[in-house]
Amino acid sequence: MSQVISKGGNVTVRGGRLRISALPAQTDLTVLCLLANGKVGSDSDFVFYNQPASPDGSVRLVGGAIELDLRAVAATTDKFVVAASVDSGHFGGIALSVRISEDNANNADDADDADAYDLPITGLTTETTVVLAEVYRRAGAWKIRNVGQGYATGLAGLATDFGITVDDEPGAASSPPPVAPAAGPPPTAPAGPHVLAQPGNPAPQPVPAAAYPTPSPAPAHPAAPPAAPGVTFSKGSITLTKGAGPVLLEKAPLVRLRVAWASGTDYEAYALVVLADGQVVHVATFPAAGIPANPGYNGLVRHLGDRGRGDVQRGDGRAEEIIEVRLSPEIVAVIPVAYSAINNGTGSFHKYRVTLSIENGADSVSIPADQAKKSGWIFTCVPGIVYNRPEGVLIERLELYSRRFSEHRPAAILHPDGRVEVRMDKGPVNRFKADST
Repeated sequence: MSQVISKGGNVTVRGGRLRISALPAQTDLTVLCLLANGKVGSDSDFVFYNQPASPDGSVRLVGGAIELDLRAVAATTDKFVVAASVDSGHFGGIALSVRISEDNANNADDADDADAYDLPITGLTTETTVVLAEVYRRAGAWKIRNVGQGYATGLAGLATDFGITVDDEPGAASSPPPVAPAAGPPPTAPAGPHVLAQPGNPAPQPVPAAAYPTPSPAPAHPAAPPAAPGVTFSKGSITLTKGAGPVLLEKAPLVRLRVAWASGTDYEAYALVVLADGQVVHVATFPAAGIPANPGYNGLVRHLGDRGRGDVQRGDGRAEEIIEVRLSPEIVAVIPVAYSAINNGTGSFHKYRVTLSIENGADSVSIPADQAKKSGWIFTCVPGIVYNRPEGVLIERLELYSRRFSEHRPAAILHPDGRVEVRMDKGPVNRFKADST
């Protein structure tokens, strides 16, 4: 039996299992589990694609739909707010169809015992997020209400209204802001790339600035200066902290890009490979919209596999994924990306201390994501960029972050001067990787 619930209307349901679905299929469904005060108890009460189950297990995202077992709801939960969002476009141009089915409400063995409710959602224009329905307690019973209220501020605005902690958004497509110079005489020359320090001498020695002309900065990040001829490389290691200039690493037949984080969650590492003709190849074990999964490029760039598989090491409370690179002339640059994928739960880059290391077998350069906000709703970080220069490997710290709730990959643009511009949130939308670990 099917029944239409008009906007603002409500019906009483029997209190069994509900399945909530919406068309078109690219609509992302979310659920907020609210206390009697109309707010979430914690960030874990927000069920969405990166956190697909509620703490009590009563709400789950399964196959693009919501499964809600009202018999398993915690006593403290008073209401569920069901919303939908889109990554591109707006709901004014989408014919949204919502159905709630109540299956086997009183008898788990009766497969034919089901009711269905259709919720027409009308009057939307520029909204990118809409509250579809509320499922709430009233006088000991459960009810469904058709809400149909849109949010022009998107998923972040919805989450904030119901008590989700959303920190200030970091810059989406620019390097960390420059540090104001200390009082005193100005430096005699701008700092250029550094060769790695000799063992026992941790302070890196700058190459004379005259050998490294500094181009004008680009909107996304400063241009990487060309490597100077005749640089003498030495073994060692260095950490690029905020404000540090680029460094040169001696080119080896094999360079490893290692993305590591504190154990307790799972990140995905992938890379954008920028070629001399301007083409950008995505090397990732999971797909994005219009881009299939591709764990390698032409025998030159290779992802060694997901965390938990044979090529990925764990130890000392750290986990990691590795991308191997053989820098042939056709590769201009490689951009490693750390991504918090589906089923990881919430947790910030700050909390899990994500670090990128570039290694040539003897030397290493590390870039910590130590300027990250404490927000669990930022899913993508680009720690740095690795340039393939004739004289060596030029490494620049970027530490760029996506917008809150954005699942878009970065985009990379090769300029005529050889500089690569990284634009956050301008690439295709990630297609979420099934959790097989």
